Amino acid sequence: MANARKFVAASLLAATLAVPAVASAHWLGPSGLYVGAGGGFARNKDFAQGLTVPFTNRNRGHAAWKAFLGYSFGPFFAIQASYENLGGSSVTTPIGETRVQERGYNFDGIINIPIVHHVSVFGEAGAARFHTRTTTPVSVVRKWNGYHPDYGAGVQYDITQYVALRGEWQEFRIPHNDTQLYSGSLLFHF
Repeated sequence: MANARKFVAASLLAATLAVPAVASAHWLGPSGLYVGAGGGFARNKDFAQGLTVPFTNRNRGHAAWKAFLGYSFGPFFAIQASYENLGGSSVTTPIGETRVQERGYNFDGIINIPIVHHVSVFGEAGAARFHTRTTTPVSVVRKWNGYHPDYGAGVQYDITQYVALRGEWQEFRIPHNDTQLYSGSLLFHF
């Protein structure tokens, strides 16, 4: 019974001491942790360039989306891990349609340069691992998994201390399927 009283007293003391710290946390500003998600448009630069047969329709652009988690080390540098689904490209030939689907994840370092109040530009570079699946008209499925470089740039507008909008361009150097992603994202700082 004495241990239970000591536990309750210690818990009440800890809660009482924690209240001022929790109440003033918004004055300290957000930590470096942030999450975000966005969508946009992906364009496969290399798709169908190596075809030796004539094609009638090439769809190199498609909807794409991404989700990410990052940590800012002050106003100038951050690291970020992302997952991207770059959708699928297709080309129609006389023998049928060939389709490529790409999705993967990457880890980037980000250098941020504040321009004016609430607005900054940034550059990012790192490594990505993508899963590429190609389906041909004769139902041959080719899969490729590999690591490769990625890089990009963008602009960020801080709506509040905790919420920001980001517009960016990224290039994923996937062999035979170099793809660019143009996206808009919403970030939440914690």
